[in-house]
Amino acid sequence: MLALHGDQGWEVESLDPLGRFVCRRAPGAALRWEYRREVIAGRRRARVLDELLPEGWEPCGEWLVYGYFKRPRAATAGPAGTLGTPPAAPRRRLYLSRKGKVALALWVLLVGGAMTAFLVGALGTPGLAVVIGLGSALSAAFTANLETSRGRAAADEPKA
Repeated sequence: MLALHGDQGWEVESLDPLGRFVCRRAPGAALRWEYRREVIAGRRRARVLDELLPEGWEPCGEWLVYGYFKRPRAATAGPAGTLGTPPAAPRRRLYLSRKGKVALALWVLLVGGAMTAFLVGALGTPGLAVVIGLGSALSAAFTANLETSRGRAAADEPKA
């Protein structure tokens, strides 16, 4: 996804604490960007930086054991690295493959089932566990919908 959005002129500024990319696209003459991910855990960090920095790569974020690097495509493609008319901003905010969605759903079911079993066993009141589970699910769904709606509204607002 970084390659796709980098080709559309999106530049990664950083990664947030959850490992999500914070991107921007310069108005006007945007550049195409190249990205790469390297394992930088332990002693590999210095070696990776020594290899990539002379080639024009600059660090743009770290998460867990990974380091993310960027460079303008103009560094390798010359004038073809600029972007004429950038495409519209994507409406999606989360990109998961089918396997990723299935894994996420299974994880939610597993954690929800474990929490319910724990609450029923620890509290001895199955009704309380069900109420807590349903309340949490409804709250999460409402919050996700609210954040998505606000994000789409902000994306549709004309830029000043």
